[in-house]
Amino acid sequence: MSASDHPSNGWFQKSTHQVLFCKQLENQMDRDTALTKIKKCLALAKSSNEHEAAAAMRQAQKLMVEHNLTEADAALSDVSQVAQKTAMKTMTPWESSLARAVADAFECDLVWSTSRKLSRSLRVVSERSVIFVGVGAAPEVAGYAFDVLSRQCSRGRAAHIARQPKACKTITKTARGDEYAMGWVMAVRDLLAAFAGSEANTLLIEKYIEINFPNTTTVKPKDRAKGRNVSNNDFFQGHHAGKSAELNRGVGGVPERGLLA
Repeated sequence: MSASDHPSNGWFQKSTHQVLFCKQLENQMDRDTALTKIKKCLALAKSSNEHEAAAAMRQAQKLMVEHNLTEADAALSDVSQVAQKTAMKTMTPWESSLARAVADAFECDLVWSTSRKLSRSLRVVSERSVIFVGVGAAPEVAGYAFDVLSRQCSRGRAAHIARQPKACKTITKTARGDEYAMGWVMAVRDLLAAFAGSEANTLLIEKYIEINFPNTTTVKPKDRAKGRNVSNNDFFQGHHAGKSAELNRGVGGVPERGLLA
């Protein structure tokens, strides 16, 4: 029996992997702890008390040197991301517009993501999601808002399609449903505009996306209504329905309140 075949060798490799994992976890915890302390020191460094401010800045600088961190690292640690699955298999103008309206309302930016996985029937299927990036609880709130509003819009769209004449082709029904959904989103976008925040975190969020999503490309939604038998009536019915959109439940520490009214 060779050394590599010895039963204890597998245990040793497994044990080594566990030790390495624990070490990585410990390093991450040390880094997170250091970032928390640095942020507190930087906040104290803005104190009106000159001696207190100077002491806090010295401590912050000491911690940054010890852990190889910068003020930018401390600021970026406040940025996070939340992924939310989309309702449509392909990117449509109405879903893209809704995601952008929600991101703007809650001071976030967004990244679209497509991944593939095996279904239960062992078929490769694509999954689309929109990733909201922001500071503090903003991404969680945006993800929740997008999910709730997207579901409402999808239900309204499906109901509008169901009301179309039986003689309509499937492609025409789809186009009319998309027009209805776009009208719905436009109404909701006007309501969400009242919640639009400042652009104070824009550069910070852009830097986070640059670091965490380096290979992003620009994508264009598929306009399935273009050139189809649709009318303004589809859009305006959706717009009228969108004015009654609801987003009421609190999330991520945000008080329960009627956001859209």
